[in-house]
Amino acid sequence: MDKFKVSLVTSLVVYSFFILGCSILSSGMTVDDERIAPMMEAINDVDRSSFGFTSIPKDSQIILEEGHQTYDVMLHIYSSKSSRTIAFLKTPDGYKWIHEQEIHSGPKKYTTPDGTFNEQIVITYETVRVSGVPLNQINIEYYGNDPRLSNQSNLTLSDVTPIIQEWGNLEK
Repeated sequence: MDKFKVSLVTSLVVYSFFILGCSILSSGMTVDDERIAPMMEAINDVDRSSFGFTSIPKDSQIILEEGHQTYDVMLHIYSSKSSRTIAFLKTPDGYKWIHEQEIHSGPKKYTTPDGTFNEQIVITYETVRVSGVPLNQINIEYYGNDPRLSNQSNLTLSDVTPIIQEWGNLEK
């Protein structure tokens, strides 16, 4: 099985693990919802743009998920530009940002034995093991057939930023 297929299967298994091991506390929230104000404060304490994460659009829809053994709360955030998860640990002063994964979907389709999907760039950074990527470093994966990115290991923000801009998911 090539690296792409192994990575896709691993991502699907990790996602399924999170869904089965956690429960939803609240859904249908926006960034201004008071229930997530402490988490939004923790998000603002981190220079997320240095890790390649975009700002969270005001019209995003948010689902609040209660903890798992490695985090206390996770926000699932959906907008027209991307989707993301952000995990936090509870502290005496509020919450601490420990993980973020942002998924940018592109316009082109690709097919696997599991079906046909839009190409994606996935950026992940975590300080505590949540999804299994190496800690304290930017991890970027690409799923699709774009020759600029496919079959490349160790993608960087310099590699993917122009493509995310091309897809209209990032300000130029």
